Amino acid sequence: MVAFPKLRPWLRIFVVTLLVLGVCFRLYNLGGKVYWYDETMTSLRISGYTQPQFIAQLYDGQTNSTADLLERYQYPNASRGWQETWQALAQHPEHSPGYYAMARSWLSALPHSVTSIRLLSALLGLLTLPAMFWLMRSLFPAAEGEGNAIAWVTTALFAVSPFQVLYAQEAREYSLWTLTILVSSALLLQARRWRGWTGYGVAATAALYAHPFSALVLAGHGIYVAVTRKRREWLGFLGAMALAVLLFLPWLAIVLQNFDQFTGNTASVNADRAGSMPLFWLLNLSRVFFDLNQGPSAINPVHYVLAALAVLAVVNLARREPPQRWVFVVTLMGVTGLALIGPDVLLGGRRSSITRYAVPAYLGLQIAIGHFLGQRWAARGPYWRRWRGVAIALALAGVLSCTVSAHVPVWWHKSYAKSRRIPDVAQIVNQEADTRGEPLLLSDYQPAGRILTLLHELAPTVQIQLVEMPRQVRLPRGENQPELLVFLPSQRLTRQLGRRLGRRDMSLEPVPFETDDDPWLFRAVGDGRQ
Repeated sequence: MVAFPKLRPWLRIFVVTLLVLGVCFRLYNLGGKVYWYDETMTSLRISGYTQPQFIAQLYDGQTNSTADLLERYQYPNASRGWQETWQALAQHPEHSPGYYAMARSWLSALPHSVTSIRLLSALLGLLTLPAMFWLMRSLFPAAEGEGNAIAWVTTALFAVSPFQVLYAQEAREYSLWTLTILVSSALLLQARRWRGWTGYGVAATAALYAHPFSALVLAGHGIYVAVTRKRREWLGFLGAMALAVLLFLPWLAIVLQNFDQFTGNTASVNADRAGSMPLFWLLNLSRVFFDLNQGPSAINPVHYVLAALAVLAVVNLARREPPQRWVFVVTLMGVTGLALIGPDVLLGGRRSSITRYAVPAYLGLQIAIGHFLGQRWAARGPYWRRWRGVAIALALAGVLSCTVSAHVPVWWHKSYAKSRRIPDVAQIVNQEADTRGEPLLLSDYQPAGRILTLLHELAPTVQIQLVEMPRQVRLPRGENQPELLVFLPSQRLTRQLGRRLGRRDMSLEPVPFETDDDPWLFRAVGDGRQ
């Protein structure tokens, strides 16, 4: 039974407030943020298409409405069944299929919208709150006095973590992955007999089907069992792993069959990132607790304060708790962290700078810090009021971060380079639709993810013409021809359009944006008609 009434009044207010806010943040404004590149790839695959198929079918100079393209290529429909979805997913074996299968089933029963698909992730994100509490109660039993407060403080801070809230609103697999890590970890801590190990094996399978990096989490679990459990329990863990591998074999076979696609699709992580990698590590750590879209600055004191708190929390955990507890947390953080940082340091690359890859490490970090602050709040030892103030400050930092990001359509996790001008372009195109009739939007931009992102922001009747070669362009004719707008054209398309429009006494002019000189949108201007 949850001993919530035993909490002191201050702690009770703290916990209730943050849990309520955490629920609200996960459900608020689901459809108001840009449905960015990676999310459109989710929708494309559950609709039964790959990006090359989309380009082959649509980049032909034919004109289509936004509504028709979205319904066909971004939502499940009768023209493409489960077989096509599995074929599309098999072309991207670097992503485990669990979330995508859930998303297709989910959207088959709900109205088709960005809010609907993100609602699935948000609900999974809500389930991580009781899962985190369960894990903390398993790791730090309430019967030992401080455990109850530790579990509640950790869960409350987790509820308003800006990192957790951001990815609970993404149409991607990360909230499901977080949930499966927490559940499998809790089941591991409780597993003693064969029934418990079987449950853990099933949860481990779910984790693998949620994300392939779950293999690193399970490796950490194996180290934990080897170090802290008796030898007779090793057999139970090995049996659970055998069950997980057996159940994961169907997808593992697909990964091996399509290993060339696997390596090709993940080759970008081998490219070096401009800037200092340690600064990115500090930035990503701070984003777990405080995130105002800040960059990797060497003079930002928040990075160093939070890093110091993290080190202090881990050291305190190792000093105050038996190996059965601290080894679990350290392996949860360390195996994934080393697997990302090691190759980058030795071989080069940017794996360790990609925040979403390090979900297990950040969960371990949140557990360590929650343990440290909850322990001091409950014990009322020396300086306990100061540490209570630190916990409240950390909570307020999370609340402020979530409040600000909730109203910004493009945050850092949506790739500023790929998404920053999408809302502005959509606003201009939609204004044209409202004032002058439906415009024609032309583009030859590839890859298609940015096009699909824009489609989700446009009015449903806007007409789209996509081309692969400039000669495929079909310019409208007649006195009532629609306004022509061109989105991110290539240089050859710009030259070709310039020549053809020139014969009509028209020209192609960039549409200026207030804060960005890089032209994303062009307009055909002039009074010529042919």
